[in-house]
Amino acid sequence: MNVYPITVKIYADSEQEAQMAQQALGQFVNDMGAMGIPVTGNKIAAAVPKWKQNAIVKAKIIEHFK
Repeated sequence: MNVYPITVKIYADSEQEAQMAQQALGQFVNDMGAMGIPVTGNKIAAAVPKWKQNAIVKAKIIEHFK
């Protein structure tokens, strides 16, 4: 398995805020990898849409981002 950098757009009020988000996501990937759980393209592509399928998770995510 190879490691590939990806770029995604994010809304931010500053470049610093965007960099903080990039660091947080990178740390998540690193932390999962350190536990022996690689965050792969296929797994993230399957996991991200699932937030809509669980009413509790969906409500919490929407509440967090408001």
